[in-house]
Amino acid sequence: MTFHGTADVVAAHPSDVRDGEVPFDFGEIFFSRTDDRGVIQAGNAVFRRVSGYEGSRLIGAPHRIVRHPLMPKAAFHLLWERLKAGRATGVYVCNRALDGRAYWVFAVVVPVGEGFLSVRIKPGTAMFDRVRAVYAELLAAEAQGATPAEGAADLMRRLKAAGFPGYDSFQAQALAAELAHRAERAGFPAPALAPAVNSARAADRIAASIAPVRDMLRKALHIAINLRIVAGHLGSNGRALGAIADNYASLSRDLSGWIEHQSAAGAFAGIAGAAGENLFLKAATGLLDEMAETFARDAEAGLGDPAAERERLSAAAAIYRGRAQECNERAARMALDLEAQLAQMRHRINALDAIRMQCRVEGAATAGAGGELDHIVAQLDRFQDEMGGRLTEIMSHGRDIQEAAAATDVRLVPRPVAHALRI
Repeated sequence: MTFHGTADVVAAHPSDVRDGEVPFDFGEIFFSRTDDRGVIQAGNAVFRRVSGYEGSRLIGAPHRIVRHPLMPKAAFHLLWERLKAGRATGVYVCNRALDGRAYWVFAVVVPVGEGFLSVRIKPGTAMFDRVRAVYAELLAAEAQGATPAEGAADLMRRLKAAGFPGYDSFQAQALAAELAHRAERAGFPAPALAPAVNSARAADRIAASIAPVRDMLRKALHIAINLRIVAGHLGSNGRALGAIADNYASLSRDLSGWIEHQSAAGAFAGIAGAAGENLFLKAATGLLDEMAETFARDAEAGLGDPAAERERLSAAAAIYRGRAQECNERAARMALDLEAQLAQMRHRINALDAIRMQCRVEGAATAGAGGELDHIVAQLDRFQDEMGGRLTEIMSHGRDIQEAAAATDVRLVPRPVAHALRI
């Protein structure tokens, strides 16, 4: 079982409650706070009711008291690695109530002070169903001896194969989809996440477009090599073609080198990471705000000091809202810089186009090249058309990111990048 991309993640599951699961509503929201060791310090009435534990048994207990054996250790390994690095994280979790029944949540966990806050909602999208199936496979692998770290690496490979450049992208798209589904099922106003969703999806498409461009440039280098071979067969009559082949190869290597340099520097993945984190944190802060408001009317809060927890939630929301804006600005800045660099790359591609035209002229004037040269020129034609389309597509995605940022009053000024492709 694997993931299948992001387009259909908002499809609703046909039932609210599965056999043997604890029922709760899409409109409800769980809250708990732990210390840095995962020991529960506070919670809300929904957590207490659905888990089935009295407050006295929850406070001071490790949060794993509600861990379900259906959960692979790999998921918690990934969660804790991110939390230890100070990263707010979202994850699908199956918990176990006191009576043994299961209940699934999408948990948003954020580091705060000397511990962690967690708000959780009921999941119901098609992505949730796919995650359940993947968890089952990870759990089976662990039963055969796979370590949590190996399972986490396997999960990341599956996500990348599904089109998510990294976990930031996955958790952002999953949370946005779950919130949209929740709003529909509970009759809430839809969350105002459209610009951030568009930005994250555009950034993911940029990251996904780089590998095909890299492969195309490698093929272009092979075309140049074949052209050099044809020129060699023609002897002195092929000198002009040989020079054209050398120029084509040089330009192809330059462009490939730029792609590799940008990839190694994390430029493409960085845009996706920043845009994904922006979306996730915007969605997460909405839940933190909702939870803070809910505490004000939660007569059964009881697990800790409701006023203090409201203050912590509001403070956390403010911090992560600021971080979301920083991510939004960073993604837009990187997209703007990339657009300028791609404009230079397109200029170099236009130079390759001129070389292709020279190849046609020399081929027509050179006896003995035959159909082999015609075949190479046809390859060049296909390369030019496809590469031009790829660059246009990537630049369009970059502008989508900038437009999404502009919708939140982010103003950018292009920076000079004349050195980027060594023009």
